[in-house]
This record gives sequence, C-alpha cells and structure tokens, in this order.
Amino acid sequence: MKAISLKRSKTAILISIFVFVLLVATAPNIGLTWDEPAYIAASESYMDWYGQVFTDITEAFSEEGITDAWMVNNEHPPLDKIWSGAVWTVARNFTSDLTAHRMGNMILVALLAGLLYLLIRDAYGQLAGLAAIVALLTMPRFFFHAHLSALDVPAAVSVFIVTFVFWKTLERKKWTWGLLLGLIWGLALATKINAVFVPVTLGLWCLIFRREVRLFVRLFIMGITAIPVFIAVWPWLYVDTFERLTAYIHFVTDEHWEIGQYYLGQFFMPPPWHFGFVMLWAVLPLGLTIIYLIGIVCAGNGKRDNGLSWLLFLSALTPILAIATGKSMVYDNERLIMVSFPFLAGLAGVGFGWIVSSWENLSLQWNRPILSRVGLVILALLAFAPQLVTTTKLYPHLLSYYGESVDGLSGATRMGLETTYWCESYNIALSIINEQANPKDRIWVDPWSHDVLIYYQTQGLLRDDVLILAPFPTASILGLDAPSPLSMPMESADWYIFQHRQSMLGFDGENNSILKTLNQKEVVYEYSFDGVPVMTLYK
Repeated sequence: MKAISLKRSKTAILISIFVFVLLVATAPNIGLTWDEPAYIAASESYMDWYGQVFTDITEAFSEEGITDAWMVNNEHPPLDKIWSGAVWTVARNFTSDLTAHRMGNMILVALLAGLLYLLIRDAYGQLAGLAAIVALLTMPRFFFHAHLSALDVPAAVSVFIVTFVFWKTLERKKWTWGLLLGLIWGLALATKINAVFVPVTLGLWCLIFRREVRLFVRLFIMGITAIPVFIAVWPWLYVDTFERLTAYIHFVTDEHWEIGQYYLGQFFMPPPWHFGFVMLWAVLPLGLTIIYLIGIVCAGNGKRDNGLSWLLFLSALTPILAIATGKSMVYDNERLIMVSFPFLAGLAGVGFGWIVSSWENLSLQWNRPILSRVGLVILALLAFAPQLVTTTKLYPHLLSYYGESVDGLSGATRMGLETTYWCESYNIALSIINEQANPKDRIWVDPWSHDVLIYYQTQGLLRDDVLILAPFPTASILGLDAPSPLSMPMESADWYIFQHRQSMLGFDGENNSILKTLNQKEVVYEYSFDGVPVMTLYK
C-alpha cells in the first residue's frame, strides 16, 4: 500500500511540475494587468525591508522604517506579495522581471493542481482526479489569471488549501488540529479578505453532515488562532495596531473605492444579485458547465463520498452568494469569484468520472468493451476540446473569452457583457508606438491605468522618450525611479490606447466624453476577435 501511495503522490508531483512549466512557457505573451504594478511595487518594497532586517534591525522595526516600507499597497494583506517578492529575488536572475514577479503565483497554482488531483482521486479515482486538473486548466479565464502577479488566484489557492486540510483531518480526534487549521486560515486571511467566508462554508457543511461538537470546537479554535497569525504576518500592523487594523476592516467593508460594472447593457453599482451566477455561466466553457452540474447532482445525499461533493459545491457557491448581497464595492467580471473555480473543477472531475463509469457499465452489459474506450475519447473531446480551440485562437487575450453558452465573445457582446478589462491588451500597441511615435509624444490610456505603461517603460518595452498622461496629478506607484505621468486632459494626447471595457464609459454610454474624443481620431490599429473590437490604437 505504501508503494501505491508513493506512486500516486508522484503523479500529483508530476502534475504540479507540468502545470508550472506550462504556465512559465505561456507567461511571456500575457500582458501586464491593471493591479499588477501596485503588487510589484509592494513586493519590492517588502523585500527591501526584509533586507534591512539583516543589516539594521533597529531601524527596520522602528515606526518610520515599518511605515515607509509597508505603506505600499497597505490596503491589502501582504502574504502573497511577500511570497512573490521572495521568488522574484531569485527568479529575476534567469528570467524577465515581469515573469519573475509572477513566478511565485505560478508555483501556487502548480501546488493547487497537485492538491486538487489528490482530493478528487482519493474519493473518485484517478480518472476523475485527472479530469479535474484538465477542467481547471481549460477554464480560459482561470488559466489567464494563473499567470498574474495579482491576489485573486492566490486567494483561491489559500481557500482551497484550508478546505483540503479540513477534509483530510476530518477524522482526527485531537483538538490540536484546530490550531493547524487556524494557522492555515490565518495565512489565507493574510493573502486576501476573500478567505473570511471559509468558516461559514465549513460550519454549514458540518451542520448538514457532521453535527459533532468536536468539529465546531475545531472551527472555533481555528478562528481564534487565525487572528494572531494574521497580525504576525503583516508588519504594517506592528505600529498603531488597533487603528490600522480598524482602518483595514473599514476599507474592505464600507470605505473601498467603488468599481462599477457594465452588465446586460447597463452600468451598475452594484449590479443585480444574479450577476455572479450569469458571469459564471458566461465565462466557463459549456462542456465544463454541464459536467460540473452533473457532479453536483452526483453529490446526492452525500453518502457515497461522505459529503465531499457537497463541500465542493458549498465552497464554490459561497463566493457567488457573497457578491450577490450587493455589499461589495468592486466588480470586475469573474475576478472576484475566482475562488469558486478550483471547486467547480473538482465537481467537473466528479461528473466526468461518473459519466465514464456509467458508460463502462453499459459497455460491459452489452459485452462491447471497445465502446468504453470510444466513449471516453468522445466525452473528453466534448468536454475539453471546444475551449482549447478557442483558447488557442484567442491567446493571450483570454479576458475576452466567453463560453458556448452565450455564443462566445460576439454573443456576449450582444447580451451586453463586457468585452475585456484590466488593460492586458495594451501590449499590442507597444511596437507600433515604438516605431512611429515622435519624441515627447503623449499617450492616453484609461484613467488610473497609467502605471501599466510606465512599467513597460521601466522594462525597456516602451520608449522612454514618450510621455504618459494621467487625468490627475499623481506619481507612479512604481517608485521614484519610475517616470511620473503628466496631468493633462485627454484631448492633448497624440496617441490613444483604448481597451473596449464598457465599464470605463460609466453611465453616459454613447454620450461619454471618452467616445466623443476617440471618434475624432484616426484608427491606427485595431485588434478584434470574432468580429468584436478588443483594443484600438488611435492617433
């Protein structure tokens, strides 16, 4: 049994290695996204502080030392930025700066893939486990986010790890397992606030399946243990702890800046309660949607797998219900429900395994074993091939992917869903501007996204003699060594990079001043997919 277990563990390790290599190989073409410059700047600042700890510990832990280093992006917890920064310090010696900053999160996704395989395989067999991994990797939007130096996929990974450990220690009797869960949940909270809903999910599952006092005690211990872990990981809270912790709680609850959403042809803040459900239906491939729904049905009363499928279902549902309340201040398409995707991939593996098993039984009854193998191939093609074809055509601009359930990007556009977001398409324009722009030419981009172009300048991907406009006086988040944007009106620009993100047009729609200005300019280049413009460069 030990040999078999070791062999199966090797399979999980090989899966993790494959996923990591795949992500690194496909990373260079993935354009920089809106949030990444802030996290990149934070990672580098935090690494400088840790370096100072070894050279001047007194200064590092002084109020000024902590405030200066940890003020960068202090609106979000630091753990993933610390991890990404640590990996960056090594990886930048053999790869590009952007890939090095992203590599830490690619490692996390590789770990997620191995754990997802183990979780599903142990309950439903190797085929279901492998199908879950393929399902995860063929979710085009998740695959895109898996490359980024951002917080959404790390939040998904951390939540999954807490859930994984809870499940694997379920039968352990000692109360001390609550301490381990508290440690892991504290680290998850120190990754992103999304992890706050984990105890709700686990508690609800216990109420349904395991009304054992020891499990509720374990969750209570988990909760009180996580608080000091969360504070210990975040040096920003070492100074004025109560005030800064209170400010953080206010920020994530009622003081966060508002980011509205274009949805069903209108601009909302917040969108209707069904937004998350519709987006999930729209951005996931239809084949995966069908098999994960079959996986949910397979959950039944939970006796077959002791409630694992129900745990996956509740874990996937909770983030969607959270934004359905309308209390969130931020809506970026599928980004804030990214936590659901690994659990849905697990359910897809369950559904895939159930279909194959049922077909095998029929094949045996008909005494036609060849039908079993043919059925497996056909099912795999139906479940995974359509999105692979579309991904290949659309790559690397996968934030414009929509599934067959809404007839792809063109159908989603007709529905009034957002074409793209997060500025990942800006890199298409760089070579044209580098070739054609005059020195001191001014470039306009979406408000608040100037740091994307400034980062490209710092890396030599955009000429340093062109100027970036911002709608207000500001300095670059990338630090003193980065060029600062010019505070000038849009009309004064020589070049305009426009991503077709309808939310940026706000309430005014066709009467928006951005569109009025752009309609007077010359189109130099336009990238379209399925007949829908994604990025347009104007001059």
